[in-house]
Amino acid sequence: MTTTRETELRSSPSSLGILATATATHNTGRDDDIALPKLPGFVESAFSPLAYEVSSRCLTAHPGDGARTAVALASLAGDTTTADLASRRMVSGRVHNPLLFMQATANSVLGHLSREFGITGQMFSLSTLSDPLSELLSMADVLLEDPELDRVLVLGVELGGSERVAAVHRELAATSGRPVPALPASAGLAAAVLLGRPGDAAGPQVSIRSKGSTGAAARQLGSIQSLFELAAVHAEPSTEAEPSTETETHPHAHQ
Repeated sequence: MTTTRETELRSSPSSLGILATATATHNTGRDDDIALPKLPGFVESAFSPLAYEVSSRCLTAHPGDGARTAVALASLAGDTTTADLASRRMVSGRVHNPLLFMQATANSVLGHLSREFGITGQMFSLSTLSDPLSELLSMADVLLEDPELDRVLVLGVELGGSERVAAVHRELAATSGRPVPALPASAGLAAAVLLGRPGDAAGPQVSIRSKGSTGAAARQLGSIQSLFELAAVHAEPSTEAEPSTETETHPHAHQ
């Protein structure tokens, strides 16, 4: 027998409630660039530190039940910095460091996030040639049909890269017709939005079919600019504070 509550959850709403947002940039040349946050167990790349930074700001600003929280991370190519470093070490004949491979997967930082905030809901990593914002909002909409979930953290990370990474982007762009993201090689940006059902959030809402930015940046291959702009518009002053300098006293590797 289908209850009224189940019917309400299955009838897809036209919008989702925004519970918290956060953005962070590193080495992009923007005025609000931050020093790369320290994240024990992760080295070299800005990918995981930036992903954790924006996620932790959202989850700290709006605490909730980790068992009723899901997470979806979008990135066109993931941690290209670490993947490139690992392959260059291997080609040069140096001893391979298996941690570099694990850190290059987006799931590694999600595992660390789940450990720190007790998140046991579903976790997904996705890659898209189109607008990550629309993909993430659609994913959150589907996840919130589950009555056992109350909120979904969506985030995106975009890195600059080496010439080899740029060549891969150009090849993808040739088949998609989209220009490639333009970031300095050592740069990175990240954005996160904590979403709930529209009736559960007293604050602003976002249309599930939102396209965010309509400028050239939004049309770039896999660019998270539209997600970044959404997060920046709705950011509370507290979510834009300086990143935490606290580090764990027990070093360990994360997968």
